[in-house]
Amino acid sequence: MNKETWAIVTLSQDGVALAERLAQRLEDKTCNIYTREKYAKKTIQVFESDITTFMGRMMGEYDIICCIMATGIVVRAIAPNLRHKSTDPGILVMDTKGEYVISLLSGHLGGANDAARLVAKRLNAQAVITTGTDVKGTMAVDVLAEKLNCVIDNFTDAKDITALILNNEPIGLINQENCELDAVMLPQNIVLLKTLSEFEKGDIEKYAGLILISLNTKKPILNTSWVQLIPQKLVLGIGCRRDTPGEKIIAAVQLTLASLNLSDKGIKALATIGLKENELGIDAACSYFKARKVIVPNEMVKMVQSRFEGSEFVYQTTGLYCVSEPCGYIASSFGKCLLEKQKMNGITLSVWLAEK
Repeated sequence: MNKETWAIVTLSQDGVALAERLAQRLEDKTCNIYTREKYAKKTIQVFESDITTFMGRMMGEYDIICCIMATGIVVRAIAPNLRHKSTDPGILVMDTKGEYVISLLSGHLGGANDAARLVAKRLNAQAVITTGTDVKGTMAVDVLAEKLNCVIDNFTDAKDITALILNNEPIGLINQENCELDAVMLPQNIVLLKTLSEFEKGDIEKYAGLILISLNTKKPILNTSWVQLIPQKLVLGIGCRRDTPGEKIIAAVQLTLASLNLSDKGIKALATIGLKENELGIDAACSYFKARKVIVPNEMVKMVQSRFEGSEFVYQTTGLYCVSEPCGYIASSFGKCLLEKQKMNGITLSVWLAEK
């Protein structure tokens, strides 16, 4: 697993001294320090552009950006570069004495709240956290989604449900996909329910809103506020002709999942064999769906390929009798097959539900 990347940005000599001390305390992170040329040392990188342009570049490259400077400067520098809470990095602000560390932006999804607490602990500083659910000791929908490795289907819905949670309104939670909840400490006003049909028939009036954990793209019609969390549990085994365009693979994946009423936001990985490791079309699909590419060794495929229908043509091309199904089966930790291999103009796909 790659280390979390941090940029530490400062505009003063005192800030540089604190930045160096912070970087030393963050030995488990990948830290780069940036400042103006007149304050730079050998191990510190220089930026010459205006701070707004520079921050725009940094926000696309780092997980966490810690700014040791006035909060007003940071606010003005990041404002033109903000995109969405699902993609913006965590932004911290520190005073040059290192007394306070403010979680300024992306406290939950961007990790700024946890980063602020970490910096405070390692520098003996005071973390300043202002997100409502953290102040009140409860849980926002985006935090729950992150803990369960889910994607939020609609951020406006998530904001509405979080507001209800914050106001101590009763919220139902239906876990259709059996996500692991044992390690999650739910707020007292979030109640675990069994099924959507039961909720619609009897419990809907008891709750101000609903959190539905589901891969299904068919939206229930509910007379209440609700948000869908989509667990990233889908693994697609894939084989394709050489140099198959990425857009063709993307379209095939979308068509396949649509036939199953499954959201493509739930894709965890695309799995294939080593022969396809440098297949640009598969890389493009992984990038589009924000999915991992898993390369399954031939030896592992050979161990399970007898379970699936084989092909002499595939064997002549790859040295294996089948690709899509054994790769999906292995990469899903021997999960449940939701769709056996489908052939579509040189692309073969199978769909699996990951066990872990």
